Amino acid sequence: MQFRKAVSQFATGIAIVTVEAEMPDEVHGMTINSFTSISLDPPTVLISLKPGRTNQLVSQRRRFGVSILHDDQAEYSALFSGRQDVNCRPEFVIPSQAPVLGSALAWFECELQHQVQIHDHTLFIAEVTACGSVDGAPLLFFASRYHRHSSWS
Repeated sequence: MQFRKAVSQFATGIAIVTVEAEMPDEVHGMTINSFTSISLDPPTVLISLKPGRTNQLVSQRRRFGVSILHDDQAEYSALFSGRQDVNCRPEFVIPSQAPVLGSALAWFECELQHQVQIHDHTLFIAEVTACGSVDGAPLLFFASRYHRHSSWS
């Protein structure tokens, strides 16, 4: 598809959306690259999700986390994309109200403000209630492949 090829030329970071699941202490997550900041005051972000369990849980819980991956965390992207052959065990923390990856490059706790249905996706607009970051390089997705800091040049 021409659109898919053209849009793949826009480099994005990789993030994991996390939300408390149905069982106590269970966290559900999903890999996304559709994450953007939309306001600094108040701090507000947008994620885009297709229909499914993550969409449903975010709609119900109204709180979720977003974790930006380091360039050495491609296995987390694969795990939360549904790959069954990935052998890693992420650790989650709840800084105040929503689960995030404990080892993320950056993390955001979000409280849902609005959701808008656009074709086959839902846009979730959320206020950031807490966030943090560490130094490091992000995992990038460009031309339908992962790129790490060492491959940028």
